[in-house]
Amino acid sequence: MKHDAITSAIARPFFKKHSAEAWDKGRLSDSDTRIIDSVREGDTDAFGELVRKYEDFVFTLILGLVRSEDTAKDVAQEVFLRAYRGIRRFELKSTFKTWLYRIAYNTAISHLNREKAKIRIEKEQAVEPAFDTRGGQSLRLTLEKLIGLLKPDLKSVILLHYYDDLKYEKIAEVMGCPIGTVKIRLYRAKHELKKLWGKYAV
Repeated sequence: MKHDAITSAIARPFFKKHSAEAWDKGRLSDSDTRIIDSVREGDTDAFGELVRKYEDFVFTLILGLVRSEDTAKDVAQEVFLRAYRGIRRFELKSTFKTWLYRIAYNTAISHLNREKAKIRIEKEQAVEPAFDTRGGQSLRLTLEKLIGLLKPDLKSVILLHYYDDLKYEKIAEVMGCPIGTVKIRLYRAKHELKKLWGKYAV
């Protein structure tokens, strides 16, 4: 499968994408501002509103990295605990969602590094070749499995760009790296997928 073909395949709606309105060019919503102000004033129950609003979003993002529902639940709890403890340091310069995503990303990566999950996943997670990659369903499943084998930083940039439909600038903000690094990682991710495709897909 050629490099551009993989790019085209990933770009298809195999994953449920978040609405473009979810990333609103850095504007903090009035409702989030109100809740954050309440939390900062000591209303601990108000933080529960943010948890309920973003828990599915955070869980899904973490699951894409750690590939385990039980682990994703534990990491998600740690994410919201970190967010609660650090909410007074949130400078309101971006959306709460972007800030929370950055915490989720860093927490998941820290977990993977601590547990050396990258090596474990590559050894334990078997990828069964698709019998017919011309079919939409089998192609989707194959790509999902291959993306799961990528290193965390490469997997993240694929999910951010194709799953969340983020531009390079927003990805750089979330990952805390230059735009050039984002582009390099995205290129490497597609290159690795090409090699994995040649190894596992039929």
